[in-house]
Amino acid sequence: MENTKIISKITTKNYRNLVNEDGIALNNLNILIGSNGSGKSNLVGILEFLKNCLTPTSDLDSRGITAFQNALSKLGYNILDAYIDKPATVDLIFKFPYLHSSSGMEFNLSLFIDKSTVFINDETLINLNHDTKSELLFYYRSHLNTLGRASVFIKSEKSERYSLTELEEIPTNELSLIAIPKILIEKGILSPEQIPLYKASRDLEDTVKKWQFYNANEMDLAKIRGERPKVGSSDVILAKSGENLPAVLDNISNHIKYGLDFDERINNAMKDILPMTKRIKTSREGMSLTVRWYFDGMEEPFYLNDMSDGTVRMLCWATILYSPILPTLLVIDEPELSLHIAWMGILANWIKHASQKTQIIISTHSPDLLDYFTDCAGDVICFEKTQPKGHFKAQKLPEAIIKDKIAEGWQLGDLYRTGDDVIGGWPW
Repeated sequence: MENTKIISKITTKNYRNLVNEDGIALNNLNILIGSNGSGKSNLVGILEFLKNCLTPTSDLDSRGITAFQNALSKLGYNILDAYIDKPATVDLIFKFPYLHSSSGMEFNLSLFIDKSTVFINDETLINLNHDTKSELLFYYRSHLNTLGRASVFIKSEKSERYSLTELEEIPTNELSLIAIPKILIEKGILSPEQIPLYKASRDLEDTVKKWQFYNANEMDLAKIRGERPKVGSSDVILAKSGENLPAVLDNISNHIKYGLDFDERINNAMKDILPMTKRIKTSREGMSLTVRWYFDGMEEPFYLNDMSDGTVRMLCWATILYSPILPTLLVIDEPELSLHIAWMGILANWIKHASQKTQIIISTHSPDLLDYFTDCAGDVICFEKTQPKGHFKAQKLPEAIIKDKIAEGWQLGDLYRTGDDVIGGWPW
């Protein structure tokens, strides 16, 4: 399988209920299982936090806050392990092994937590494959010994060696990854050849901004059925609520490069779940778009209002997973919601297919869906309770034991249903 990994490891310390100081290794495909409250959403939350930190919205200036502060408010301020006294730090490490001309980088972020404040007290972007000759060990490091101060590697104009430049007035309420390039530009240090941080930060930002997060519970079926997007919308990415579904289908279907192939894939996918499907197509009704669903032997089309909840959800998942414009990381929470058991294998195949083109994280409580990932047991991450406190550790399934169980005829969902200790995922 082609390597689609963007992020290969996440490490946390003192973060909520996760015991994860050794890090969680991620594959192309990752299936998260565990009881409610075991930390699956907490893990996904820090990925979405990083995206929000690097994706400022247009209203932030008028609100007088930074993207970091906005991201923190969405994540929640109670991010410190409840058993640790304040003040303390929450440490997050994200490893990107193939970014920036395949040299790889690691982003370290330490947040100082007091009774009434949260701010950045250490931040580093590390060059994983540093050149020992030129000694580019990291791109920058900020706030380590003195808040507001940063060290940045800049290449000499007269040689190939790098030296550290000290900067002052680095904010603690905004990622230095964003702030430092702006400060360097203000100082007139503009050459990307001299400052590897410019390209490294741009590569990281461009990649993380393309991450997409979906939660089946947030899919608004009433809006999906009732919204009529205006003709002329440029949407090619499905919204979290799914309400722009007609616009996304229409824009990709009419794309000169992707249209025919996407149309064929979507129609074949829907025939997998409803074999009598003849064709799905968008249509213009005045200045609005709608979706028409045609069946064999029926002259009049059906509309999304006529289709079941599960059918509409499957169309949304197919639109996301078969899109030719995939995000660099795709995260879906509980995709099995309201789906018939007979469709679980179909959904699993769609997910596996998409993981060959982008990195995917799926969180599920469904043993019926898990059955169809038995051939991907090495991609399952189980959140197991650690004693005596209510902490959970995310870890891969024990390969040797799982292999023996599968050889005996067990499927992963069977082990999950019976509460087998080897797969965990149970609250007791």
